[in-house]
Amino acid sequence: MGQLAEASVAKLRVERDETLRRLLSISEAECRLPATWSGTNRHVNFLLRMFASHQMDHIQHLHKLLRDRQHALTEPQLLLMKAHALQGEIEVLALSLTDDEFSKTGPGADDWSAQQLIEHVAEVERTYRQEVVRAVEQGRAQVAAG
Repeated sequence: MGQLAEASVAKLRVERDETLRRLLSISEAECRLPATWSGTNRHVNFLLRMFASHQMDHIQHLHKLLRDRQHALTEPQLLLMKAHALQGEIEVLALSLTDDEFSKTGPGADDWSAQQLIEHVAEVERTYRQEVVRAVEQGRAQVAAG
C-alpha cells in the first residue's frame, strides 16, 4: 500500500465521516426542499443523487486508469474491495439508528440488536484477519524452508 494513496484515502474517510454525520439524518420531507445546482432549480434529493453519481463516475475513471496501465487487481484485493463496500452499507444502516433503536433486540427470542451485530462483525473481522495473516506467514515460512 502506497503512502500517498493511504494519506489521500485517509482524507477521503474524514470527509465521508463528516458527510454521514451531517447528512444521514435528512428526512424524506427534507429531500423535497428546494436547492440550486449550476443555476438550475432542483431539490435536495437531486443533490444527493448527483453525489452518489459523482462517486460512480470516478470509480469508473479509476478502473479505466488501472486497465490502461495493465494493472489487474489480485483476488485478495477484489475480495477486500467487496468486503469494504459491504461495510459501507453496514455503517450507514447502523448510523441511521437512534441509540434506542441501535441497542434494541429484534422481536424473536434469539434476535440480536444492531449493536450486537456490529460488535460481532468487528470481533469476527479481527479473527479472520488474524487467521489469514497467520496462514500466510506459515505458508511463507514453509516455502522459505523448502
